Amino acid sequence: MVADLEVWALTRDDSLRSALTDPRFQRNWRAWTELTSGKVSADHPVAAMVHLDNMLTSDGAEHRRLRGLISQGFTPRRIEALRPVVERTAKDLLTALAQRPGNEPVDIREELAYPLSIAVFAELFGFDSNDHWRMRTMVNTAFSGGTPEEVRAMRADVDAFLDELVETKRVSPGKDMTSALIAARDEGERLSAGELRDTLWLMVTAGFETTASALTNGVRVLLENPDQLALLREGKVEWSTAVEEVLRHSTSVAALPFLFAVEDVQIGDLTVKAGEPILLTFLAANLDLDHHGPDADEFDLTVDRKRHLGLGHGPHTCLGAALARMELQTALSGLFGRFPDIALADPAPPELPSVFINSSAVLPVTLGESVTVA
Repeated sequence: MVADLEVWALTRDDSLRSALTDPRFQRNWRAWTELTSGKVSADHPVAAMVHLDNMLTSDGAEHRRLRGLISQGFTPRRIEALRPVVERTAKDLLTALAQRPGNEPVDIREELAYPLSIAVFAELFGFDSNDHWRMRTMVNTAFSGGTPEEVRAMRADVDAFLDELVETKRVSPGKDMTSALIAARDEGERLSAGELRDTLWLMVTAGFETTASALTNGVRVLLENPDQLALLREGKVEWSTAVEEVLRHSTSVAALPFLFAVEDVQIGDLTVKAGEPILLTFLAANLDLDHHGPDADEFDLTVDRKRHLGLGHGPHTCLGAALARMELQTALSGLFGRFPDIALADPAPPELPSVFINSSAVLPVTLGESVTVA
């Protein structure tokens, strides 16, 4: 059950991977019988996450059209151009941390993960730094749920915020992705006003919370596994390998709503009826013993793991995967290179109150002495 909704959940790698490419399942919320019939309100906190028109809630030709328009602003060249921003921001944040007393606990989520991911996201989309807290508050509400009244208020705030952003960029376009999305064309066709707003909201919800949580998870799991961290520090394992294992073992996206059956579908001994929703449980699939082996729940950089689902699969694979990997590798290697004695200050920090995001709500660490890194 997800926030009082009764739904099926795909927890195995093979079934989830198969469903993500099965045309008998769709992303479009219009296939959800209980929503279109009014039995589930559009103001339900989970329904509000899918009651949108963007590339994540579309299928087939419509999805290809929207993703094609959006990908014009997400080219490898544009992402690579962000590398100096990622590296400079990470270095500045680590330098600031180095000024703190080494035995004083600092929340790595609040003082590294969030500032880095939001700064890079704001640079990419041309958001003003004054909007950071507003964005974060809206995203927290979206992922944590709330009453129908809170959801309506959040959506109204989102629409107003994004309409203001679009109008500003129409008048004064820049080299950011918001300006690129406004100008994006496919055979003369632009994103509609609703598609543009819903696409930007998708980018906001996926753009920094997931990366900040993944970075938080990476720091925690490496500190909990000092033998694995030692392999990285000794150069026996590449940091890119650590990033992939973090994305598998400690993926920040525990689950996402929904796939909807467009006809009755048999999965094993179960029958998913047409119009029923399927919850996509990526974390569970990434820990599937049959797919990743009997030690799937262990964080191990020496095992050659099969491809994980930490960044999705099929037509809806994460468009920002390269940027997320860049941020994680830069921040993790920088943090552990700068602070050789870093340690957890709380071995059991509280978890975020969310069905969808897997991460600690805070991650206090002691940094110890910093070293100069070339």
